[in-house]
This record gives sequence, C-alpha cells and structure tokens, in this order.
Amino acid sequence: MENNNIQNEQLVNEEISFAEIFFHYLSYWKWFGISVALCLIVAFVYLQFTTREYNISSKVLIKDDKRGQTSLDVTAFGDLGLMPKIGTFDNEIEVLLSKSLLKEVVDSLKIGVGYFTKEKMRSHELYNSTPVFVSVSNQINWGSFLLNKEEDGSFTLTSKDFDFTRKFNIDETINSPWGILTFKENPFGVDKYPIEVYIKHPKSLPFVQASPVNKQATVISLSTVTAVPQKGIDVINTLVNIYNKRAIDEKNYVATNTVRFIDERLDVISGELESAERNVERYKRTHGLTDLEKEAQTALQGQNAYSQRISEVTLQTTILRNIKEFLMSPNNIGNMAPANVGLTDPTILGLMQRYNEEIALKNKSTVGMKSSNPLLKESEDRIALLKENLIKGIGISEAGLQTTLQELTKQEDMYLKRIEGLSTQERESRGLYRQKEIKESLFIYLLQKKEETGLSLALATPNAVVIDSADYIPIPVKPKGKIILLAALLLGVIIPIAVIYIIDLFDNKLHSKDQLTKAVKAPFLGELPETKSEKPFPVLNVRSGIAEKFRIITSNLGFIVSGKDMKVIMVTSSLSGEGKSFFSQNLAMSFATSGKKTLLIDLDIRKSVLNKHLEMNPEKGIAMFLADPNIALPDIVDKSKRFHKNLDIIPVRVFPPNPAELLASDRLDLVFQILKDQYDYIVVDTAPISLVADAFRINQFADAAIFVARSGYTYKSSLSEIQLLYKENKLHNLTTVLNAVSMTKRYNYGYSGEKKHNYYLEEA
Repeated sequence: MENNNIQNEQLVNEEISFAEIFFHYLSYWKWFGISVALCLIVAFVYLQFTTREYNISSKVLIKDDKRGQTSLDVTAFGDLGLMPKIGTFDNEIEVLLSKSLLKEVVDSLKIGVGYFTKEKMRSHELYNSTPVFVSVSNQINWGSFLLNKEEDGSFTLTSKDFDFTRKFNIDETINSPWGILTFKENPFGVDKYPIEVYIKHPKSLPFVQASPVNKQATVISLSTVTAVPQKGIDVINTLVNIYNKRAIDEKNYVATNTVRFIDERLDVISGELESAERNVERYKRTHGLTDLEKEAQTALQGQNAYSQRISEVTLQTTILRNIKEFLMSPNNIGNMAPANVGLTDPTILGLMQRYNEEIALKNKSTVGMKSSNPLLKESEDRIALLKENLIKGIGISEAGLQTTLQELTKQEDMYLKRIEGLSTQERESRGLYRQKEIKESLFIYLLQKKEETGLSLALATPNAVVIDSADYIPIPVKPKGKIILLAALLLGVIIPIAVIYIIDLFDNKLHSKDQLTKAVKAPFLGELPETKSEKPFPVLNVRSGIAEKFRIITSNLGFIVSGKDMKVIMVTSSLSGEGKSFFSQNLAMSFATSGKKTLLIDLDIRKSVLNKHLEMNPEKGIAMFLADPNIALPDIVDKSKRFHKNLDIIPVRVFPPNPAELLASDRLDLVFQILKDQYDYIVVDTAPISLVADAFRINQFADAAIFVARSGYTYKSSLSEIQLLYKENKLHNLTTVLNAVSMTKRYNYGYSGEKKHNYYLEEA
C-alpha cells in the first residue's frame, strides 16, 4: 500500500503542465515569427517560379467478354472461328499502356524533341507554337542546346554541355553530338527566338495513368499531367487511336490469312472439278448412257447413305492433307494456320487454335525486338513445338480417317452386291459421279467460307470506345498552392518547436521554480530575479522588486519554522557561482532593515568572495580566530555599521591551508555559543555542499538551512542530491531558493523593461 502511494505521488509530481509548456514555447515568439515568415516567403517564391501543370483526363470503354459485350458485339459469327478472342479487361489496360504503344505516340506527335523559352524567370514549354521544328536521325546522345535566329535569316546553335556551336541555314542538315539534325520552320509558330531545344532520351515516354472507374464496368480513366494542356490532350487521343488501330489489325490478321488460303485452294479445286466433269461427260458419250439413276434408284438407296459418309470422310482427309501441306510449306513459316476450312476433328481444331494464339501473342509482344532477343527465341521455340504437335496430330487423324474409310467401303460393297444386275457402266459412272460430287461440294464449301470470312473482316470493330474525349479543368494540379502554403505555415511552426525541444532535451541546467520543486520536496521560499545592479545590497532600495522578494523569503522562512527558536540560518549551494554569498549578505541585510540585530558570518573559508563584494579589508577574520586561541571573538566582528546600523559582519580575512581541521575545532562551537545570545539572527555563508563537507559541520549549529540554486547555472543532476539530504534530514529545516530568474519570461509584467509597465520601481 505504501509503495502504491509513493508511485501515485511520483505520477502526480511528474504531471506535465500544458499551460507551462505553452508559455515556455510562447516565450520564443520571435523565433516562431521569423520561421513562419521565412517558410512562407520560400513557399511563395517556389510557387512563383514553378511551372503550372494540369491534369488531362479521358474516359474510355474497353470491350471485355468476361464483363459483358457492347452493342457492336459479333457473337453471332463466333461459330466461324475467325474473330480473335477479345482480351480480358486487365490485360487490355496493360496493352494500352505498353511501351511500344507509347513509343508510337511519341513518334506520331514528334514529341521526342521539346522546345522551351524563358517567361518571367519560369521555363515555358512550346508545343505547336514553336517557330521551328527539329528532327533527329541516327540519335547517339541526348541533351539541350540554344537556338537563335540572326538578322540575316541564318540560325545559330549553341550547346555548353558539348561545347558545340554551329551557324547554319534552315535547309541545311547538321552532324551534331546528338545525331543528324534537320530543321523545318513552323508556319503557325508564334513564339520568338531564342528557344531552348531539348532532345530527349530515346526511351523517354510520356507518363499516362489508367485506372478503372469501378469494379463492375469496363470503363477506364486515362490521365496525364503536363504543363501544356494541348500536348496532354493529343497524347491521350493519339494513344487511344493507335491502340484501336492495332486491335483491328490483330483481329483481321487471321481472317486475311484464311482468305488467302481459301483462294489458293479454290484455284486447285476448280481445276480438279472441271476435270471430273469432263470425265463424266466423256464416259457418257463413249458408252451412250442415259439416266441410269432412275433405274437403280431403289437398289441404290441403301448404298447412297454409305456413299455420302465416304464423301464426308474423304473431304476431311483432303482438308487435313491440305492443312499439312500448308504448314510444311516454307512460304508459310510464321503465318497462322487456316482456321475456317470445314475441319470437324476437335483435337486438331484445338491444336490449331493454340498454334494461332501463340503466333498472335508473339506478334504482339515481340514488336521491335532483335532476332537475338531471348524472349523472341523462346516464343519461336514454343511455336515450333506446337507446329510439330499439330502435324503429328494431323497424321494420327488421317490414319483414323483411312481406317473409317475402309470400313465404310466394306459396307458400301455389301449394297453394291445387291445391284449386280446393273451394268458395269452404272458402276463405273457412279465412281465418276462420286469424284465430281466430292470436288463440287468442296468447291461450294470453300466459296461459302470465303464469303463468311469477308463478312467478318467488314465487322471488325475497335476495342476502345471513347466516352469522354480528353479534356482538362484550367486549375493547376501542380504545384498545389494552398497545400504548399499550409505546409510552409506548419513547417514554420514545427521548426522552432523542434529546435527548442532539442535545446531543452540537451539542456542539463535548472531554469524554473517548477523544475526545482518537482525534484526537491523541501519547502520553497521564493525566487530572486536577475539584477544588473553592482551594489552589494540591492535590498536597501526598499521599493525594488528584489527587496520585495527578500521580504517574501524571510516571511516564508518564518512561516515554515514558526514556533521554533530560529536564530542561526545557514546558506549553501551545490556549486560555487550560484549566488549563495549574494543571497547571504542580502538576507542578512533584509533582517537588519526590518529592525533585527543581525550578524553575517562568512564561513566559506576555502573560497570566499564576501570580502571582495563588500570591499572589506579586515585585520582579522574567522579563520584566524579558529586557528589562534590568542585572538578574542570581539576582535573579528566588524561593528563599523558602515552598511547598516543593525548589521555586523565576521569576514574570513585569510584562506587557511587546513580548512577542514579548523572547522572541526571547538572554537567554532564557542563562536555560536557566545554570539547566539547577542543577535536576533545569524546568517552563515558556507562552502558549496556538493564539493566539501563543511556545511555538515556547520549544520549542527544551524536552526535552518537554505539551499540556493541558480537558474540557467545549477545542474539538474545535483537536485537529486538535495532531495536526498531533505529526505534523510541531514540539514536542519532545509528550504530552497531559486536565484537569477529571468522575470521577463516568467511574468507578463516583469521586473525589467519600461518602468511604466513595472509593478515595482527599480533601484537607481
């Protein structure tokens, strides 16, 4: 329970006063004012010299078979197998932002070269208003140069980066560090020379963002940020146009190859059909045959069914053979296999689809790649493997069809035996008719597929439909003026706070009453303000602030030790220089001016400054009395009354080599025994307590002890030692005083400044 009480007390003592923190930082208000002003000026200058950039945006609908079709869908022709599959939404976004498309945009708009001019200390990009266009061929470098037009109509090119200067006419071609330059005047140019021409890196591409509008729709928002709005509009519109053109070309790629394949087959089949028809005609003429079909109609009904099946199998075998010849032809390497020729084998159709898709993927993803590129080699290996598998599959399928054909022929022969009565001419003509029908059906089928393929070419539509054309709001998105000014304001406040915090963090000195009272629980008597007065006794000016402070201290001291016989008051500190001697002499003078007979004893016999402060030069002092039994006590008391009629002083006079031994002598006891009855108050100035043990010897004679700390001088670490002394009661009635407090920071009406604002009158 006791431990809990101690912890609670520590928590209460360590509470942070936010008001104190606020006024602490407020005391540095000038720092905040200067910091905020400088940050706002820097922000304002930045806004003035930074180029404005605008957001250009457009909305585009991307077709996606997984998220629904548009009104221009062509699924009614999906059974033809000619229309390439529409890519997924996410893939199409990647294609739309691919480097190859953006490179085409750069080449189409000729924005690989930028033109700039100075406008009010700000670089301004020229787009269509540039007075001259520069084109680069065989580019070997990138960078900028200054272009100026002379009075005689010639031009001067200057580059500091490459130390290159050239004078030329508009129709000349220049070999430069960037490549071969060609210049062409812009008839619509309005800007004047000189201009700075910047040749961009060959891989420098415009930055375009694409983001879905929502998860349900296939609408994306295309946007770019640029200082020239028209340039951004052209970039987005051109990007969409190039994307659509490439999509249409890709859709037409398979169909075009299929039409070419059908045309080639039609030329061959038409010749074979003509030959078959002539054979039939010649056979009929030679044998004088009439219409034999009516005579053998009944007998041939069963046979016709198998004959039709044989025709279908033969047709499939012929198609497979033609496809195999197409794939193995050296002229068709890299071309897609014909996908719409009436083939019914699903396995072969699946292999052909994978083969065509791999070729389409290669054509899309390897645009511009060199033949040595490993990605291109890998893609070609995959295509070769698929082609090999497809040819093997066709061979297996052909073998199966041959087996089927043999079985069908056997069944057909069974029906042929039933019509043995028919003439040999019937059977022979039937074979000729069969060949004619096969060629005719194949010819008609190819013509039909050619028309269907031509229809699919006509219905090819773009993948991207523009909903909102590229446009912009004439409000710059960069730089964000309000945000920058707000950030400058916040930074102007944060910087001083951080600096002050760091200073406070590394500040190991005591500054305020609160710091002292939180660390030391001994009674606090009061604060003494800083004083610039060189007088030894500023308390003699009874209307001064420091005099009032000493009256408060003496009053508090009497209140704390009330009811006790308080005669001897010991004054000490942790280090020299904290003002204990100044406090001692003025405390004694404060008692004297109140009508009390007071004695001031200087027992800091190691390093006393009292003689110097009071300009005394006595013949004898306390050190001589303690060392020499022949010296009488009255001989060392200064009763000249030259400072005040109620104040006597015992100085040190000399600094002995053995101060500890002198303070331990019985003659020190004699001093207090005799003088205690002669004075109302005895104020004793002792040595610093952290350095020597003299104060503990004097403490046995003292009725109260006053510890003097100095603002901005006393180390915080020494306060724990004072708290330990108070807690263990090693000094009688220990109290504390804070000296040299800056009252201008502590109070609104301080002890310094103009006198008309002071509550007290300062000493003259």
